[in-house]
Amino acid sequence: MTGEPSRSDELDQVRRMLFPDLPADQGWARIDAAIAGAAADRRGPDDEPPGARELPDELLELLRDALRDEQ
Repeated sequence: MTGEPSRSDELDQVRRMLFPDLPADQGWARIDAAIAGAAADRRGPDDEPPGARELPDELLELLRDALRDEQ
């Protein structure tokens, strides 16, 4: 996985549960977009990136915590 972030088995399991029919790179892209969108919640709706509202707030918070723990 050169150039890709390292993700735990637990995070990969979450990705598979959320997007079982998508290839890994597309699932991670949706998760990354949702996290980026959540980080920019202060912006107006016209400025919101695609995918920002695809994941529930509770799941986004769990993913943020897991990503912080891995860093």
